[in-house]
Amino acid sequence: MPIHLSFNNIRNSKAVTEHVHNVFEELIKITDDKFPFHVNLNKVTEESYHVGINCCYKNKPLSSRADHHNLYKALSKGIDSIKIQVIRKAEKVRN
Repeated sequence: MPIHLSFNNIRNSKAVTEHVHNVFEELIKITDDKFPFHVNLNKVTEESYHVGINCCYKNKPLSSRADHHNLYKALSKGIDSIKIQVIRKAEKVRN
């Protein structure tokens, strides 16, 4: 599953890229590594970050948005939101 990262107003960081791939590991297992994710990392102001995550899971568009003054916490909130959506869609498909 490809994870496409976009950095806006933030330097492309190897540490952030590795962190994104690490936190997506559980989501990769849930989706059987079949669905691509697009992650937007934006520095909105000097003390605010915005993270957007988009995915098309079984032809259903999913997205999450999170804002926080810490980039890693904004990313964590966004991942948690998209993970819940993927789990719900997976349960609906099974039933």
